[in-house]
Amino acid sequence: MEAVQQATTDVYHGNIVPYYPPAPTIMTSAPVGTRVKKFFQMMVAALLIGGFIAAIGQGAGWTWLFWTGIVIGFLVFVNGIYTALTLRLGTCPYCHQEVGRTSDVNLNSGDDNLQVECNICCSWLVSNKGELRAFTKADVKENTEFKCKVMERSTWPNECLVCGAPPTRYIELKNTNVNAGMLLVGKVSVSWGSLKNAPYCDQHMDAVKLKIEHKTMYLIFPDYDMMKRYQHVNYHLFMTGKHL
Repeated sequence: MEAVQQATTDVYHGNIVPYYPPAPTIMTSAPVGTRVKKFFQMMVAALLIGGFIAAIGQGAGWTWLFWTGIVIGFLVFVNGIYTALTLRLGTCPYCHQEVGRTSDVNLNSGDDNLQVECNICCSWLVSNKGELRAFTKADVKENTEFKCKVMERSTWPNECLVCGAPPTRYIELKNTNVNAGMLLVGKVSVSWGSLKNAPYCDQHMDAVKLKIEHKTMYLIFPDYDMMKRYQHVNYHLFMTGKHL
């Protein structure tokens, strides 16, 4: 823990200068087919979430939990209607690919600085009043850690993750995650993964952690700038096919 706390105060003296797109992109109204698809996705979510909670309440004889499930399912359903009516599609200002058609990203005309992620290049974005722009340090609230998805062809910076000094050691990150939610239905789900060669200098180690969620690998950074440098290196690899 001491190394992580130190990592957030160290001065960076490496050579990576992250790229930020200079201008936002304008969102457009989603086609009818996409709206209908989103609505049915939300309806299925309403049935699964509300129905699951209601079923537990009914099975246990807890009337309050049964009706809680019904209310939650109804609210998700109503939100699905609103989402379908106001749905927008955007263009990632980094990789210029479409954002908003997948089930895990909903862009709406009334979004107020909503943080989203590009499914293609994994860049952090902000949806605000019909525009899609890059997430910057000014958008950071009071986060104590920053989580970003590990891309399929991810690479590490050729420098210490913390301070940018030449790396002198390479650490393997490991994570074993027990899905506690599965215990509710009498099952245990375990996810395991590792990433090799995380670069550090002699002064730093263990600043970045690996986390598994829903079979997806994430890296947990204690500092936004540190995460952004990692994202920039992988964005450059994604766009050019070359390592920095």
